[in-house]
Amino acid sequence: MPRRKRAAPRRGEPTREEKAAIRKAVYERSGGRCELNLGPKCIKGVLPFDGDVFERAHLVHVRSRGAGGSWGMSNLKIGCPQCHLGYHHTTGMPIQ
Repeated sequence: MPRRKRAAPRRGEPTREEKAAIRKAVYERSGGRCELNLGPKCIKGVLPFDGDVFERAHLVHVRSRGAGGSWGMSNLKIGCPQCHLGYHHTTGMPIQ
């Protein structure tokens, strides 16, 4: 059975358009570079904004939403796929 999309965002969560604007603002703040730098496989160059999920810049919550993190700019960073998926989610390495 395919997953259904929510008709409206959860209370307190930004809409899809607001999330896109937030992602763009964080990307521009970082200059398109990974702000995580968690390991030797970190991509040091400018990351593409759009494209395949394993190549583009990822929007990362410093404090997860489940732990009470917000969608505020101070709680968001841009990360390369290797740092975000390879180090943070796979090994549990914390984000500073």
